[in-house]
Amino acid sequence: MPWQPSTERPVQPHDQPTSEPKLKHYFSPSRFYCVETITTPCGVVIAWTKFDKAESPTNILNWLESVFPTEESRPDYICIDKACLVLRTAIANGSWEWIWKKTSRFIVDSYHYIK
Repeated sequence: MPWQPSTERPVQPHDQPTSEPKLKHYFSPSRFYCVETITTPCGVVIAWTKFDKAESPTNILNWLESVFPTEESRPDYICIDKACLVLRTAIANGSWEWIWKKTSRFIVDSYHYIK
């Protein structure tokens, strides 16, 4: 796409002078690692966010805590591909005991479980 930075590199012939790269001075959108969504079982999107560096369990937990700040707002089940890592991180940092244990269970969907 014309607004994305070029990933193609010019071929440098042997013993030839290098060509000056063409610099374009206009806005270029950033690239993000992933877009994470929270949906209801029927597919309605509740929230979404962009993780620019990593989809780490800590980033996921922080985002879940911001979307579901109260016990009443938390879902019974959270199905996520990294549920095992998210649960392990929640136990390690203590958020499992004081945030999630009373209200929610982390489960892995069958596609990601077998992968």
